[in-house]
Amino acid sequence: MGERTLALVGATGDVGTGVLRAAVRRGWNVVAVSRTPARLAAVQAEHGSAVRTIAGGIGDDAGGARLAAELGPVDAVVVSVHAGYPLRPILEWPADELNALVAGNVGAHLVAARHLMPLVRDGGDFLGLGGGMADLVIPRYVPLAVAQAAQRQLYRGLIREARGNPRVRIRELLVAAMVNGPSTRERARPDWITEDEIGEYVAGLLAEPSAPVGAEDSILTLVSPRAAR
Repeated sequence: MGERTLALVGATGDVGTGVLRAAVRRGWNVVAVSRTPARLAAVQAEHGSAVRTIAGGIGDDAGGARLAAELGPVDAVVVSVHAGYPLRPILEWPADELNALVAGNVGAHLVAARHLMPLVRDGGDFLGLGGGMADLVIPRYVPLAVAQAAQRQLYRGLIREARGNPRVRIRELLVAAMVNGPSTRERARPDWITEDEIGEYVAGLLAEPSAPVGAEDSILTLVSPRAAR
């Protein structure tokens, strides 16, 4: 697998950090993409020549086009980005802020699909990471649930519109758990899933033999191995 290249967008976030480590352990040539140059410098210091870094984003089509021009052909793209949000009741959200949150999640994944998926070689993978709030509504998290549900529908649409020409395997992984990552370590509970557990799961998905998958089989869910049954 050492000749295979993974473009990881959102490589320095809580989830992206785990995916990056797992991919490097499995011998992928990783291109780590982040909007934060300082975090990319830390990635380069940790992983050395196993990782190439690009400072860029997928917040709009112009950014997606610039990133695509720097990337070149790859064997897989993993998109691990989401917009930040304040916790407050839904009726306290102005409509423009809700629209911005949805756009920051759904729009970024659409930009990645438009500009980065065409770079994936035949038989490769395009995998988006989402959240379990797509099926769950908790007070003060309603805007996040709206955004994650919309993102899931985007992936379902991408998968269905690719029928008849399944050049790239398109999937979404919903992480239905709180994440114990670098930014949450001090407050994380024992039952939270770790970034490395997510990373290993994602790396396993990318290692699966390439084969067409149906629309319903392409939306996957991952829970913490320590979640209460």
